[in-house]
Amino acid sequence: MQTRIGEEKISGWTISGDDPMPIKNLDGKPSRRVRDETSCAYFKDIQGYWRRTDTNVDVDFDNLCAETHGHIRRSIISDVEFKIFHDKIPDWVHMAGIEPESRVTKTQFEKLIAGSANDIVLHKFLYLQDAQGLLTNIQRTSAQISQVVGEFYGILNDCAPYLYSNAEKVGLRSSVGAETSLLHAHLETTFVRMRSLLDYAVKVCLEAERDEIDYSKIVKLKGGSKQYGDRGSLAMNERAGTLFVKDELIWTICSIRDRIVHDGHLDISARLYENFKRQRLVERFVLIPDTAKGRFEAFKNRSNFYGQDNKINQDLPRIYNEFYRRMFNTIVALRDLYASKKIP
Repeated sequence: MQTRIGEEKISGWTISGDDPMPIKNLDGKPSRRVRDETSCAYFKDIQGYWRRTDTNVDVDFDNLCAETHGHIRRSIISDVEFKIFHDKIPDWVHMAGIEPESRVTKTQFEKLIAGSANDIVLHKFLYLQDAQGLLTNIQRTSAQISQVVGEFYGILNDCAPYLYSNAEKVGLRSSVGAETSLLHAHLETTFVRMRSLLDYAVKVCLEAERDEIDYSKIVKLKGGSKQYGDRGSLAMNERAGTLFVKDELIWTICSIRDRIVHDGHLDISARLYENFKRQRLVERFVLIPDTAKGRFEAFKNRSNFYGQDNKINQDLPRIYNEFYRRMFNTIVALRDLYASKKIP
């Protein structure tokens, strides 16, 4: 695939012309052009967003969420109600306690709520904002993950953690430093945020499955305080192809997140490995400890075994792809459920 920087597009996106080697490959060796149109690599578009060369799954997911927002609204507020009342609803209903642009305090909000007692329409709009907010948080977290993963591969490809002399460019070398710490920080953020999406998937689907709602009073989110461990309360729990089947993929995400949160790190050394042959860089990679069925191998006090040579930079796109395939299926199920509740 021959791509001229700043002129042609990849996956529909124009490549930024600021970088002479814009394609960030999984092996840590950047290139001017895409090596193989079927392979996965990362690049920045002209607006500075990280994109993938092989998929637009993040855009497809965002479009699905936009469609689902519409079904959520129509399950709570009819088209007629929305047309009549939307422009009459005060801004604090949509923003207070949510957006930093709102300067309404908690005390002021409580007074505003008290002054709207028994206003069923206003209560519907309040609940609509909160219910849609769960899905909005999924979208925002998803967008963060896409960019953080791109940053991970950007650093992997472009960093210079140690300036080797030609005599030192022999075999496998490892280094630690400011850039490698940042590299690992992006990797760790990716798994922490994926784990957050598991929680939010439960929250938003519990909300969709709730029984008929009484809008004569303020509606509290059913799933607001729930986490992934509460998925057993879902009717769609264990549904094939969704995030609610806890298999090796989910165990991997949970295990890595728990290691980061509870131990403070994934790799205590935060190392980057570079392999040289004939004084030329062959690959860069990041190792993570050995796992079995998604769980870290451990014996007594030791839980960082590296015999499997797990190069997470090579495996991350597979994890990402499978996670997003199942998240997509989960939101499709959510969309269909809300669509079945449309108010005439």
